Amino acid sequence: MSQFPLIQKTLVSGLRTIIMPREQMASATILVLIGVGSRYETPKQSGLSHFLEHMFFKGTENRPTTKEIAEAIDNVGGEFNAFTTEEFTGYYVKVAAEHIERGADVVSDILLRPLFPVEEIERERGVIQEEIKMYTDNPMRHINNLWQKVMFGEHPLGKRVDGYKETVAALKRKDFLSYVKSHYHTGNAIVVVAGNVDVKKTHKLLAKLFSPLVVGNETIPKNAPKRLPVQKFIHEYRKDLDQTHMMVGVPGIAASDPRKYQAELLAAMLGGGMSSRLFLNVRERNGLAYMVRTSSESYTDTGSFVTQTGVRTEKALDALKLILEEYDRIMEEVVSEEELHKVKQMARGNSVLDLEETNALALFASVQELTERDVLTPDEMMKKIDAVTPEDIQKLARELLQKDKRAFALLGPQKSSATFEKLLR
Repeated sequence: MSQFPLIQKTLVSGLRTIIMPREQMASATILVLIGVGSRYETPKQSGLSHFLEHMFFKGTENRPTTKEIAEAIDNVGGEFNAFTTEEFTGYYVKVAAEHIERGADVVSDILLRPLFPVEEIERERGVIQEEIKMYTDNPMRHINNLWQKVMFGEHPLGKRVDGYKETVAALKRKDFLSYVKSHYHTGNAIVVVAGNVDVKKTHKLLAKLFSPLVVGNETIPKNAPKRLPVQKFIHEYRKDLDQTHMMVGVPGIAASDPRKYQAELLAAMLGGGMSSRLFLNVRERNGLAYMVRTSSESYTDTGSFVTQTGVRTEKALDALKLILEEYDRIMEEVVSEEELHKVKQMARGNSVLDLEETNALALFASVQELTERDVLTPDEMMKKIDAVTPEDIQKLARELLQKDKRAFALLGPQKSSATFEKLLR
């Protein structure tokens, strides 16, 4: 068996499954990834994917209450959770390996036999509205909402994943039922089991538990905006903030684009660690910020490349200048072999650390299968990363970081963003 054993099998129903046996691990995770998220919502549905994620835990035909669902996992010392993104929604249970049958039973139960009680919908509506307020009040989180708005505008990718108070208030039980019917089916789901499990027994278990899942075809993402960024600037005034939060970047690389590995290395050079260019310049040399980081975010058909920081307000313009100078410098100079080798080693180390947990393994495989219809092993990924040259990095930097493509989101106590906009132009 290979060093990264992974068995893919499509069941008779069309449901895709992936088994990742790991005898050396004591735990096992079952993750069901559904290919639908906030980018599939209409304006009136904004927040529905996320609201629905909450509601699957509010009672099933077999376990009518949240307490009964929770106890089924708590009683064996397991953990369960769910998450919603722009393009997918995930539900997982992680347990000691000998309890994987119970974990799989709980996940299949909440997805196949949910009750969606009206009284629970009303109760959870208030919970989600408080969640929206909480993340809006957190500037490090909220600046990301502003960045999505700058990059994608009124397109669903520019909307909040958790929705808005008004849209969440208007959602009804029939909306949940209709959404599940449209998106929760065999063609749009991937089931992954990772950990100390028997492959044959696990395939039989999944075929049995998920046989009631409705047969359907894959949900195809709607097209991304043709012009990016949709807006160049966005500014939200918060007089009570002691810091200025900002994000500056450009349109990025899609998940299906082979240059995504180059983009990840470029991001790491700029702001991927404590020895990155921006960390050394913005924080260590000039003391302007505690945190500065650059990331390459990829969706099925588009992406964004962005640097985020929070700085002393009186030094915010200086910080933006330094970020833009580093963007310009990496476009002009061919990076050294030494610097490129460093970020490649960082990528290798991060991969090892990230995949030490069974839930991380399950997510690693399922997201690739969903977004790219292909699962590469870490070694296969590293071969693609190792093949990147300094000339590749400079070529991509010159293409991505062009001045007329740059966009900016600002959240802080400044009443005007005019000086920031002038600098960016």
